[in-house]
Amino acid sequence: MKGLEFDQFPRMTWHDAMKYYGSDKPDIRFGMKFVELNDVAKGKGFGLFDNAELVVGICAEGCAEYTRKQLDQLTDFVKRPQVGAGGMVYIKYNADGTFKSSVDKFYTPEDLKVIAEKFGAKPGDLMLILCGEAMKTRVQLNALRLEMGNQLGLRKPDEYAPLWVIDFPLLEWDEETQRYYAMHHPFTAPKPEDEALLDDPSKWGDIRANAYDIVMNGVEVGGGSIRIHDRTLQNKMFHTLGFTDEKAQEQFGFLMGAFEFGAPPHAGLAFGFDRLCSLFGGADSIRDFIAFPKNNAGRDVMSGSPAPIAQEQLDELQIALNLKI
Repeated sequence: MKGLEFDQFPRMTWHDAMKYYGSDKPDIRFGMKFVELNDVAKGKGFGLFDNAELVVGICAEGCAEYTRKQLDQLTDFVKRPQVGAGGMVYIKYNADGTFKSSVDKFYTPEDLKVIAEKFGAKPGDLMLILCGEAMKTRVQLNALRLEMGNQLGLRKPDEYAPLWVIDFPLLEWDEETQRYYAMHHPFTAPKPEDEALLDDPSKWGDIRANAYDIVMNGVEVGGGSIRIHDRTLQNKMFHTLGFTDEKAQEQFGFLMGAFEFGAPPHAGLAFGFDRLCSLFGGADSIRDFIAFPKNNAGRDVMSGSPAPIAQEQLDELQIALNLKI
């Protein structure tokens, strides 16, 4: 037993989680919230910033003493394929009140002071800045923020910071197919005050889902939603997702028919119990907490699966196999 007691869990909207942390499961054990810099960083002749959709950064307190080697290592970190940034700009706010930056050529000391004020930085702090397409850059900066948290010992395994993340988008746009898809599943209810937006395709990206995740230390440990329980609303949702009446009836007629008899409002929350146990157990991996873990070959060593199935079982289920080895 950990003997932990928590007060009411704080709540954060998905929009704020992405804006200030670049993640829908932010680790709030430490600060370094994102600061957007478009208004103070653009228009100085630095093309990367001037042409970027978003210029955004974090302030690492007391890190102005980072060496050139350490800064180069951070640059290499964000340029890794797993992160995907093109590079990183740094601004050191030296203890004597002067500034040193990788973009001194484009920014005067006065310009850098204005940026530092935007961060709320003080002498001795280090500002790290990325730029590019807004959503991608936020995700990249999240990786850098977590790396700095690790380097500075701020992600302490014996500290726990729970959080509810709420108000996820109901729909997400796919550039390849040029249409909206359900962000979770087509049975998630929109927020009641947003239901009318389903009638206006130009507003579909603004609709919030009545969905929620529970996050602990930057890890999603559970998620759920309020489900649609009204046939008219469910049918409207199907139409939004591109279903014809015939297709909706073919795939989900059983559900639409059940709604005719009246379904009560209902909701769900599914916990990842093994993930939760790994957090409280102080482990980086959930492998030691999975009841039937798979090995690197994808085999379940406890049950021996995958394994050949008896022909009698296949016949009973009317399954035919066409194995190509």
